[in-house]
Amino acid sequence: MHGALNAINSLLPIEYQVVISSNDYDQLAKTEITYTCGKCKEGIDKSDVHVFELMPNSIEALIHGRTFNKVWNCIKCHSTNMLNSTAISQTVLQNPTFLGIVPDPPQRTNGLMDRMKFNIEIERWGWLCLNEEEFKMAKYRDDNWNKGDEEMGELDTSLDDKEGNK
Repeated sequence: MHGALNAINSLLPIEYQVVISSNDYDQLAKTEITYTCGKCKEGIDKSDVHVFELMPNSIEALIHGRTFNKVWNCIKCHSTNMLNSTAISQTVLQNPTFLGIVPDPPQRTNGLMDRMKFNIEIERWGWLCLNEEEFKMAKYRDDNWNKGDEEMGELDTSLDDKEGNK
């Protein structure tokens, strides 16, 4: 499958080829998670949030039955927010999304566990790659469909003429 998909990709002009790069794909397809501060209502990126445990007072511990509360501090207003009451939003790409980039194909390694999951991973990668290539082929076709005959040249019908004379 891998070789066939690479062959299809190589037949496309360079500007329409699908790029195979895990780093670029991960950068474009990453999920963005934001935490919303309860006081200033600002969205804070998950990478800027540092969750830590805070010991509650004895009444809260008795009511909620917890010995520690997970909290985080807002980097904008410096207020402390309870993690379990924080609004968390996740931004993901809507399907279908065509990025023109696919991750590197999965590599098969030795071992029983790899034999079970490799087929699933290579099939998932193959469908992703095929969808991207079909999109690029359709884009190439649409971009070149209405070009004039002067750019395309004349069609070679010599083979048809030979078959017609038999």
